Amino acid sequence: MPVSPHALVLDADNTLWDTNATFRRARSAMIQVLQGADGEEARPDGEKRLETTDVLYRLSQHLPSSGGEGPDLEQLARAAAFYMSGLRGGPEAGIQTSRLRWASEQVRAGRQPPGCDRSRARKAAEAFRSALSAPPPLLDGAASLLRGVRAWRTARPDRRTSVLFSEGAPDRLEVAFDAHGIGGGQYFDDIVLREKTPDTFRDVCHAIGNAVDLSEPQAAEVVVIGDSLQRDIRPANATGCTTLYCPGDLWGRETPEAASEQPDYTLGTLNEALRILDL
Repeated sequence: MPVSPHALVLDADNTLWDTNATFRRARSAMIQVLQGADGEEARPDGEKRLETTDVLYRLSQHLPSSGGEGPDLEQLARAAAFYMSGLRGGPEAGIQTSRLRWASEQVRAGRQPPGCDRSRARKAAEAFRSALSAPPPLLDGAASLLRGVRAWRTARPDRRTSVLFSEGAPDRLEVAFDAHGIGGGQYFDDIVLREKTPDTFRDVCHAIGNAVDLSEPQAAEVVVIGDSLQRDIRPANATGCTTLYCPGDLWGRETPEAASEQPDYTLGTLNEALRILDL
């Protein structure tokens, strides 16, 4: 039976558009510079090794955040250069946690990796930053869902509202907004950029209740669509929302660890939300 909500709350990154693909391109661009390609095609063996093991992503977990969405990019480049230096046993097919930790410790101590002076680290950081500035592509079914949301809320603007809810960095999200026409108000009545917790979801639901024309605003039915059980589904479940889980490449298809992470619906693609929501 279709769900008939008063509000739709959509996650942005890796739900509507493929942010993960953009970060993969940025990591690849950094790797090319570190390998000496400087914009040319990187050596396939090295790129495959680092991309398939996701070394840069794992290294970022071992470095202090500089604010925003991760560590200082020059520090990340230096840590990757240490990891690739052949020290501590040389490159292996799999990620070595001890080597990741060792590489990050060298950077924290202010040491310079062999073959990567400050100039190369800056070039690698700029290559990452430049690649990350490209707009992420919409995921399968996202364009159809956005059109459905626009038509749905236009039909009853007094009783229906839509919200985009994201934890992403504002400057990076602005690139996606401009590329896909998100910021003009044609798809969403509100854009919320906050950490996703039960409390912030309650704040969003409270605002939704005040935005729709209901005699009892707290009775507003809210549907949340996201790609992460922990970041999207669990806090939305905690506030009584109906949850639609659409797994993507970043986290893969997760298994709920508790009833609090169990979605009401699981989607193969966003197109399936059109049927469930009768859009």
